[in-house]
Amino acid sequence: MNLEVREVIRQGAIQAVGLWIARGSEYASIVDGVPRPWSPKSFKLIFADAEQRGVELLSLANGDHVTSILTAIFEYVEQALIASQAEAELRKLGPAVAVVRGGNA
Repeated sequence: MNLEVREVIRQGAIQAVGLWIARGSEYASIVDGVPRPWSPKSFKLIFADAEQRGVELLSLANGDHVTSILTAIFEYVEQALIASQAEAELRKLGPAVAVVRGGNA
């Protein structure tokens, strides 16, 4: 992945976390590799929900947690782009052609 694309992903991740904070979210979790903000509500309710779901609760006020969230966003987007590029390459090749030997087609 080239540096320009990496920078766009990085800036987008930073903007996403900034929007979560602006909307009042104080916590996020990473579920199946996807960072997700928690809706603004009391810490006790968020903590209980996170514990019930078995996910780690990350504070958007904690620099180390934010770094983990940004890394997860970056990795998620990067994997999605790689998968999309692979699919586009397969489409360029067209449908698979079966080769039948020794028979009448």
